[in-house]
Amino acid sequence: MNNLSDEFEELRVSIERLRTMLENLVVRGLRACGTDEITQLQSHTQHLESVGAGHVAAVLAQLTTQIEKDDRASAQTLLKAQASVRLLERLLTLRVVRSRYDLALASATGESDPDYPEEEE
Repeated sequence: MNNLSDEFEELRVSIERLRTMLENLVVRGLRACGTDEITQLQSHTQHLESVGAGHVAAVLAQLTTQIEKDDRASAQTLLKAQASVRLLERLLTLRVVRSRYDLALASATGESDPDYPEEEE
């Protein structure tokens, strides 16, 4: 359970940082993006791709490309990226709640959950 919780927590922190960054881009404007922001977007894209959130990673990659090309559609893509990140955050929350509910249910019934090996003390 700890390993699973650590993975969820790492992803939650990453999503929170990405969400904050996207909100800052809305306030500052996309034309104010520098190499630091582009690098951060690329880093978030790679991380989300590696954890299986390919849809969000694809939107971020599209946003990065549009910002670099000074494409007028980048504002619309930024809003799409924000919505995708928020949806991912909600899905993550549901998975955490479900895993904890399953664990509590298994504990209450005295069953061992095969998804969560019991920890040795």
